[in-house]
Amino acid sequence: MKHVLSLFRFATISVLGVACGGGGDSEPSNGDGGGGGGGGQTEFAAVILPMLQADCITCHGGAGDLSLESYADVMLGGISGQVVIPGDPDNSLLIKRLEGVIKPQMPLDLPPLSQPQIDTIRDWIAEGALDN
Repeated sequence: MKHVLSLFRFATISVLGVACGGGGDSEPSNGDGGGGGGGGQTEFAAVILPMLQADCITCHGGAGDLSLESYADVMLGGISGQVVIPGDPDNSLLIKRLEGVIKPQMPLDLPPLSQPQIDTIRDWIAEGALDN
């Protein structure tokens, strides 16, 4: 099962990389380089949500302690409380889990997100975690 998930994750990241104008190992677009409107702000629907769908939905989709399937779900949080504090990535549980500051590091039983991916999520939170 882990092999299938890893293969799915690789395929999804490769597709995202091509869609963002690069290869599968490229840095995700944060909206600054023509990735859409928003005045250079990281777009949730185009950038953040696809990362969450590729790396987090397996465990955090639908019913459960935390759903990351939509903007509303992300902002609702879960059993541990609010996971995103708009404007404050350092105190957002999502960042702390992705960086391994709080264990277990997420995604559980999969390789961690790349630093550019985490930085993109961090930027989105710092920009106010907008639904754009």
